[in-house]
Amino acid sequence: MGRIYLIKKQMKKIIYLSIFILIIFLLSGCSLARILNYEVTDPENIFRPKTEDLLRRKINGAEIKLAENENLYPVAIMIENAADAWPLSGLDRADLVIEAITEASITRFVAIYANDKDIEKIGPVRSARPYYLDWIEPFEPVYMHVGGAPEALRLLASGQYDLINLDQFFNYQYYWRDNKWRYAPHNVYTSSELIQKALTDKDLKEPADYQMWQYKKDKDLDDRPEQVKDITLLYTNDYYRVDWKYNREENNYIRYQYNDIQQMTDGEWIKAKNIIVQVNDMVILDNVGRKRITTIGEGQAWVFRDGETIESRWVKEAEDKRTIYYDNNNNEIIFNGGITWIQVIPDEDYLRY
Repeated sequence: MGRIYLIKKQMKKIIYLSIFILIIFLLSGCSLARILNYEVTDPENIFRPKTEDLLRRKINGAEIKLAENENLYPVAIMIENAADAWPLSGLDRADLVIEAITEASITRFVAIYANDKDIEKIGPVRSARPYYLDWIEPFEPVYMHVGGAPEALRLLASGQYDLINLDQFFNYQYYWRDNKWRYAPHNVYTSSELIQKALTDKDLKEPADYQMWQYKKDKDLDDRPEQVKDITLLYTNDYYRVDWKYNREENNYIRYQYNDIQQMTDGEWIKAKNIIVQVNDMVILDNVGRKRITTIGEGQAWVFRDGETIESRWVKEAEDKRTIYYDNNNNEIIFNGGITWIQVIPDEDYLRY
């Protein structure tokens, strides 16, 4: 019995000593998590395997793991917003969208896609306008449209812009008309499958290269404001009035148009991580209401992010330079990774927030 007692006593000493050594080991910085190649995170998920360093995609700042997907070749598509075209298709899947007035008070979008998604239907695709060419030029994209205003077609034919022009009039194989549900000119569509065919046909295998904005992680939920006023764009008081409503839980903004959530044909909603509103001088050119919009220079802007408003200014130095945004201290704005919408207005009276 005495021998057994001594053995048990020695075992206790060994256990206590092992616990003491482990505590010292952890306090010294050589944690068990490091030994096992794990990282310590929040209390709900104390240990998880380490992941490789994440990259950010240039077009939208989204975090990705694979370097070859960092900067996929961008495609810019003209999508109309006339009431006869509602509901739209695939606009919710774009990575960057610029909205501006084209005729009368009707707006139009140029939607830029990174081509990593499966989208069955995008459109209706409509005609080009010259000011959109300046906005998309820095991306050197494939440009998909159906004809265009005379000035836009002249500029495209001049070779002034470094983009791949896929006018539907001459590249019909990358589009189709939905004659069953829509009438012309509101029935031209494309898809991610046809876009990939165009990229293959044009041998666009190398990733595009263009200036990247600065990006950050979302604010933590507890740091987000609980009460946020809607962002309203008064393109008109009815059909084309736009409201963005902040969703605190998801830290994004939901788009409303004509006093209701703007849903796509598949029922999906438009959501964005960043909303930019910028003032660009605008002149009416003709009886149709076509516009000339100043795109180069600088002007007033507002950035809406994390439920907050940042008074800022936009700067676009040249056609081939991307628009950069600065706060009142001349610091470049840092955006949340994810979808961004740019709302172009002719003066600040169009904005309510």
